[in-house]
Amino acid sequence: MAMRAMVNTGVKNLRLAAPIHEWPSAKAELASAEKSGILKVEVFKRLEEAISDLHFIFAVSARPRNLIKEIYSPENMIVDQTNEKAGFVFGSEKDGLSNEEISLCGGIINIPSADFSSYNLSQAVLIICYRLMRKKSESPFLKTGKTRPSTQGEMEIFLKKLEYELSLRRHFPSEKKQILMMQTIRNLFKRSRPTAQEIRSMMGVIETLIQKTEAQ
Repeated sequence: MAMRAMVNTGVKNLRLAAPIHEWPSAKAELASAEKSGILKVEVFKRLEEAISDLHFIFAVSARPRNLIKEIYSPENMIVDQTNEKAGFVFGSEKDGLSNEEISLCGGIINIPSADFSSYNLSQAVLIICYRLMRKKSESPFLKTGKTRPSTQGEMEIFLKKLEYELSLRRHFPSEKKQILMMQTIRNLFKRSRPTAQEIRSMMGVIETLIQKTEAQ
């Protein structure tokens, strides 16, 4: 049903991260237009792999979180139609998304409801995809000049390098603190939407600090 919603609104790329059931699924093909080739379906082992080439990621979640994230509604979500590839992450109907999964995303989309927040997965997908279809004629919001928005993969390489160097220098008081502190740092960079050039500049800053520390 989620696949059918995507096809009906012109959203043509579906990525499955660590699906519980084997893919391809004959049942899903019958309920959608996947057989006709309209919808491109890719399967990944981990969420990080599924989003690595995208520029900005929204987590679609109805539950309140302690993470510091910008909260959007389907009406005010910001999607650049020219130079950014955006992704929307949906969890399972039973468990939704974990804090770790949401920390990989730059913002949260909360779909409002009148009295009872209980949209099923296909309904949530349809609402988001419909808004995407309506936003295609809107102006882009990010002007990057000669560079381009950084991908999630590029950002993760930088964040893992930063975490490694901080850990090497005993910056984290404990393993638990390391997880929490890196979630905070990751949230900061995911919200800021850095360009590829800005990520390269930050990598250069880390390398300079390493050299100065080793020279002392």
